[in-house]
Amino acid sequence: MQDQKTNALPPKNTLIFKLLQDLPLKTDEKVLEIGPANTEHLSYLFQKAKNIGYSGTYYTESAIKEAFFTYKADGNAVEFIKTTDNKLDFQDNFFDYCFTANTIYFWPDPLKYLAESYRVLKPGGKMNLAFVEKNFGGDLPWTQLDFTFYEIDEVKSFFKQSGFSNIEVKKMTETIIDQNGKEISKPFIMVSGQK
Repeated sequence: MQDQKTNALPPKNTLIFKLLQDLPLKTDEKVLEIGPANTEHLSYLFQKAKNIGYSGTYYTESAIKEAFFTYKADGNAVEFIKTTDNKLDFQDNFFDYCFTANTIYFWPDPLKYLAESYRVLKPGGKMNLAFVEKNFGGDLPWTQLDFTFYEIDEVKSFFKQSGFSNIEVKKMTETIIDQNGKEISKPFIMVSGQK
């Protein structure tokens, strides 16, 4: 049974909050986030159930320092860890949930990252990955150099090859503010799989 509070609504209509909304967290579960952009969503995460243990993996020491500087733990079990070489420095079967938003574009080998996610999840654990599809993000001017976009079927294939089952796809939207201060709706995809 989920321990969700009735007042635990996402404070923003953005991808990360919608991704968290989909996690049916229970008391004392362990959660891994790969490549968080910031820590503003953590207070919402900790409202979803009691005694959640959170680990966030970053690619640079400076990002970890920034996370420590901006996040106030409020007694919650939080750790920020640097990842290297497509490896997650956690034991096998450790986490109940793993999630990531807008990171797959930068992974040198998505299959290796998903295989690592699978390894660190407990049996029955769930992985949620949110991304912008190739047909939407691939033509944006700021995504031409460092981004690799994928189609839904490619990401589903990565999940399957990594060992995940019960793979689900949800098409969603987020509301963001453009450079002119205008609210716009942006489509994204969430792919979930279970160990």
